[in-house]
Amino acid sequence: MRFTRAAVSALLCAAMLLLFAGCPPRTAAAAEADLTEDVLIPDTADFPELNASGFLDDGEFIYQDAAEGVWRYCSDALRITIDRRTSEKPKLMWYEAHIWTAPGEGFRMIAHDAEKRMKSLQYPYKIARENRTVFAINGDFAHMRISKKMKVGILLRNGEVLSSRTYAHNRGAFPNLDNLAIYPDGLMEVYWSDERTAADYVEMGVRDVLAFGPVLVRDGELNKPALKKYATSKAQRVGIGMVSKGHYVAVLAEGRTKDAKGADIAWLAEQMRGMGCSCAFNLDGGQSACMLFLGRQLNQDTNKLGNRASARKAAEILGIGTSEAVAKENDPF
Repeated sequence: MRFTRAAVSALLCAAMLLLFAGCPPRTAAAAEADLTEDVLIPDTADFPELNASGFLDDGEFIYQDAAEGVWRYCSDALRITIDRRTSEKPKLMWYEAHIWTAPGEGFRMIAHDAEKRMKSLQYPYKIARENRTVFAINGDFAHMRISKKMKVGILLRNGEVLSSRTYAHNRGAFPNLDNLAIYPDGLMEVYWSDERTAADYVEMGVRDVLAFGPVLVRDGELNKPALKKYATSKAQRVGIGMVSKGHYVAVLAEGRTKDAKGADIAWLAEQMRGMGCSCAFNLDGGQSACMLFLGRQLNQDTNKLGNRASARKAAEILGIGTSEAVAKENDPF
């Protein structure tokens, strides 16, 4: 089931009136405060009537307003809110995504070519379209480390070990090859680079293990030593985290454009903890950074001529959900 823009606008206006009537503005101090139950309450104000589980009984609800920086999606097993945020001091533009899933649903690494998983590259938005992926961000860009015969880190894809060599914990190199473990039931966990072996992850039943880092949030606490140590420069940043199983957060900070100077990793970690993450992980940034909704890239990469461009080609994306509403192959990106 789809709704007209006018109907959606009416719903949004009604929800905002109720919201502002009873809630004070959110302050920076509130965002820095200890986590409360508020961050765990599913946001349903922007959606039509949902069932007791927080989803539609059937069909899809889709709302997109790029000018206002608002994107919404709901089906019988997936609900997504994406909002573009800005600040003047510092000059930042970023995207905040909350993703709720039905039991058993979760993120997974999606390859452009599963038979040539780390060798065949494509633009991320095209990978999303090939797989009808509702929401996705870039991953750990492991194919580049493999192709250049660098230390790859511990990697699993669909339960298969692709690499088992990593750095010792707290090594000064960036990325430090910490790990994000994603289970088939949607659970996410973060580990230091050498805290578990590849064989450990297989035995634990992990489906995908990404290697990049550093860990941003673990057990609800900021990874302060790493935030002081690694990559304090300003750039496009991407993070993924879990509030609780079935509720995930993704953040992308734009960078090196006239509208946004970029963010450091400490800023990203603080944002994700403020959004309720019990664990959060830094992914590849810079020209790799992308956030995709229904096969279209939301963030504004530019090429050498200053024209809008896709994030650079990759072997995989980190995505969730499928829909026939995803943009078609030749649609604008």
